[in-house]
Amino acid sequence: MPKVILISGGSDGLGKAIAKKLTPGNQVIILAHNKTKLEATAKEINCDFVEAELTDYDSLKSAIDQVIQKYHQIDVLVNNAGVWIEGELDENDPQKIKEVIDINTTGTIFLTKAVLPVMKQQGSGQIINIVSQDGLCAKKSRSVYHASKWAITGFTKCLQEDMEDTNIKVTAVYPGLMKTSLFQKNAVQRDLTDALEPSEVADAVEFVINLTSSTYIPEISIKNKLITPTNMDDTNTPVNDLNLDPDMMTTQNSSPQISTPIPSTTPTTLDLPTPDPEVIDITPGSKPVPVEPKIIDITPSSTPDTLVHLSNITPSPVVEPVNEPISAASPLSPVPVAPILPESTPSSTPASAVINPLSEDPDLVKLVK
Repeated sequence: MPKVILISGGSDGLGKAIAKKLTPGNQVIILAHNKTKLEATAKEINCDFVEAELTDYDSLKSAIDQVIQKYHQIDVLVNNAGVWIEGELDENDPQKIKEVIDINTTGTIFLTKAVLPVMKQQGSGQIINIVSQDGLCAKKSRSVYHASKWAITGFTKCLQEDMEDTNIKVTAVYPGLMKTSLFQKNAVQRDLTDALEPSEVADAVEFVINLTSSTYIPEISIKNKLITPTNMDDTNTPVNDLNLDPDMMTTQNSSPQISTPIPSTTPTTLDLPTPDPEVIDITPGSKPVPVEPKIIDITPSSTPDTLVHLSNITPSPVVEPVNEPISAASPLSPVPVAPILPESTPSSTPASAVINPLSEDPDLVKLVK
């Protein structure tokens, strides 16, 4: 079904290429402020035109009223008009700065504002903003031009959110360097050998317009592959998450392995060497190996060189008067005392004559942990 398509800046450059691509099968109206060029282009590609000053909202509103009066609707708005500026900010002429912002930014917003009520009333529509790769990246000596285009990038994204619950689709097109007169109009020399043909970008716009009503493309980025891009995101720069020093990181290439080779006929229980008690085995799936308790010497430091184990001490017998008889065991004497024998026969001393070891000096005790 034919669509009524309004294109700003349609008298030359990319706007003219888009109008030429869409005129067959659609009703195209080109908009610009130069009536002479408008008439010539309209006659050349067999489309309609309307004159308006892009920086004047009343002029734009009047032009939209003329289109509605004649065609009763606007199905597609292509915001294409734009001018160029470059150089250091302090070297740019204030009037030129104002002109760039007024046309590239304010003009796009004004024309969209004038058309949007018509689309809301008819319950459908499509807005295509021709931005630029300069609306995505930063380059030297283009601060004003980038400002005007980055503004439209933000404007487009916000407008997409505003129109989310309507049948109005908003698409941003980000073309790279093109073979147009954009630079020549400002006496700027630029090598356009590898630049895009305007017709290639026009093909992308036609594709977006001809999608079904249920299909929506928020943005299209198109550029010549031979031109090295400049990306504000610096995606080629390596990033270290969590501020980790890459020189301090090592990569584990495999799971922990047992150092002792396992024979081909692996038994049910591995006969592995007993590990050193001082070494903790953290191999996954390993079981703790029983370790012989280690004796810790806690003898006071006052007698470090005369340590004697309790079992090696020969108890000294208790001396009792010879002329007194040995009394029987009583409740107060749990251990019976044997008579004193001559020192020459220590081996014949009965076991009952040994004093209870527990009565020895506790400082000589050696504990086992």
